[in-house]
Amino acid sequence: MSMITTMKDIKTMFWRCMLKVLRTPQALVISIAIPAILMFLFVVVMGGSMDVGDYNVANFIVPGILVYSLVQSTSTTGVSMSQDMTTGMVNRFRSMAIPSSAFLTGHVLSGVLTTIVSTIVLFAVAFASGFRPTATLIDWLVIIGLILLLLFSITWVSVFIGVTFPDAESAGGILQLLPVLVFLSSAISPTETMPRFLRYLAENQPFTPFVNTIRALMNGYAIPNNDLQLALIWWGGILVVTFLATIRAYKNKLTV
Repeated sequence: MSMITTMKDIKTMFWRCMLKVLRTPQALVISIAIPAILMFLFVVVMGGSMDVGDYNVANFIVPGILVYSLVQSTSTTGVSMSQDMTTGMVNRFRSMAIPSSAFLTGHVLSGVLTTIVSTIVLFAVAFASGFRPTATLIDWLVIIGLILLLLFSITWVSVFIGVTFPDAESAGGILQLLPVLVFLSSAISPTETMPRFLRYLAENQPFTPFVNTIRALMNGYAIPNNDLQLALIWWGGILVVTFLATIRAYKNKLTV
């Protein structure tokens, strides 16, 4: 099968997934509204009681809520994938010359696009709440690259869960646990203020070096320790592993 044909198949699957999103606008609105509401609550309502050191409260909170938004928004992609796997839609593709990568990539690209829309809204709320970054152009280019890396990685994680779990309900339940890991990082609170056992967990999981790197770049600070390298290793590795694992799991499902 030629590359041109594969790209056409990916485009077809992408638009199919986008139409599914447009048919259920409530889910899209919720995925956009929840991070924006959290931004308002943490910055405006509780910001005055938070100790974030030398940071402006909004400047400290925005990177954490941004990561939460990316993770939360991609959960709908996993649920949509699971619905396709369990409602018979995939069975229709068995008799069609559609590569597995096209079907999966269509879901991923659809999830990425809807999450980008959510992120734009989040930044609008952030600036209205007092977010004032000092990042340079180079810093922003690095930030955008890191955001795309995390976005694609976590979307493939979501799709993998959608492929491997038996139904949309169980897939959705597991996907709702992923945002909890964001809160168990340096996203909302400095790890130095946490109890020892929780601090160890927070400092040795993939979200913390990512949040620390984004926060430092946005505010013009030096990136702590080797957090940039750790963020690239964590999320680059997760992207490769989940991509390969999802392709294999999907092919195995087709042969059952």
